Amino acid sequence: MSGATTAAYLARTAAQKEKVRILYRRALKDTLNWAVHRHLFYQDASDLREKFEANKHVEDLDTVDKMIAAGEATYNKWRHPDPYIVPWAPGGSKFTRNPVPPSGEA
Repeated sequence: MSGATTAAYLARTAAQKEKVRILYRRALKDTLNWAVHRHLFYQDASDLREKFEANKHVEDLDTVDKMIAAGEATYNKWRHPDPYIVPWAPGGSKFTRNPVPPSGEA
């Protein structure tokens, strides 16, 4: 491989690793939305990790791109319709419920 080809290959693999990492984190956080109890979440998280680990050995760039697209489609299909939002976070039930009153200074 020439220098430009090697750089392009490394850039593409780095981008794919980042996409896989982001997909895994999103899927893991969404798994927590589906699990009612923590012990159920641990089992589901373990199953999710096994799915990602099973394809860790794949090195063909086009195959990895297809697998990422399929994983994102599956994630979007099974995404929770009403995800948990921390109450004091934006979108939460307590967000800006008791804002600080304005100061009386002019």
